[in-house]
Amino acid sequence: MKSFISFEVGGTNIRFGIVREDLKLMSFDRLPTDRLSKAQNKISFFSSIIRDLIKKSTVKNITAVTFALASLMDRDRTYIYSSPMIDGFDNIAFKSELEKEFSFPVILEKDVNILLLYEIYKNKLPLRGIITGFFLGTGVGNSISIDGKIYVGNSGAACELGHIPLYSNTEFCKCGKKGCVETKASGRVLEQFASDFFHCPIKEIFKLHGESPEIVEVIECFATAIATEIGIIDPYCIILGGGLINMENFPKELLISRIKSHLRIPYPRDSLEFLFASSDAEAGVIGAVIHAQNILH
Repeated sequence: MKSFISFEVGGTNIRFGIVREDLKLMSFDRLPTDRLSKAQNKISFFSSIIRDLIKKSTVKNITAVTFALASLMDRDRTYIYSSPMIDGFDNIAFKSELEKEFSFPVILEKDVNILLLYEIYKNKLPLRGIITGFFLGTGVGNSISIDGKIYVGNSGAACELGHIPLYSNTEFCKCGKKGCVETKASGRVLEQFASDFFHCPIKEIFKLHGESPEIVEVIECFATAIATEIGIIDPYCIILGGGLINMENFPKELLISRIKSHLRIPYPRDSLEFLFASSDAEAGVIGAVIHAQNILH
């Protein structure tokens, strides 16, 4: 049976493993993304992990290596332009450089697109119309599926919801410009609140301070951005996920009510289906294989 080596490279963790073509997970592990940030040679970093996986595994029929990346890439998914949450992971011909090291193809896609594909697969959603995913974590991830196909835009940079500007916001973002949604609503913002304002562990911020004006304002920023996209594209289903939403006492009902408050009545407000994404740790790793199979077939 064919198998894939699969990576999900996020802002906090790198998850990776070997997945069979029937989507059975044969091995699974994780590393802190900080190790990639500190690595001088990013290609060598991944080459070493891949070789170690092949050496230790009984699976030998590797079809491809596939990546879900928290990065801005070109439309053809060959070149990484920037990775705001990973130091030095910028301006790399990643696909061609890594393929020099191995005999199998390397397939890249944005992590949020991969996560959306996984949720469509897991929830057995029909591949018709428009489904959007919003993944709230270290940053603000966004993905759009149209009739089962991921929308990438003209240049490959579609769905950067976390980097749309908020009116009168003058704060600089790690992406290089100012005014982005992520400067007001993101995991980084909440970490700063937890450390400098509430003086509590980040994992307890919603439990201890979920009703504070500061946290309610963060939720409102999330809701405003999400509702803006819904109002433009009119999806039939939206999937809400990410590390923040999976935290204890995250105000899910408040988020949905604030999203709905910004939508026109009766539609699209009353035609929307809301689903919460699974918290499966292997979602990105398996989702990347779903994408790779779509590409190769």
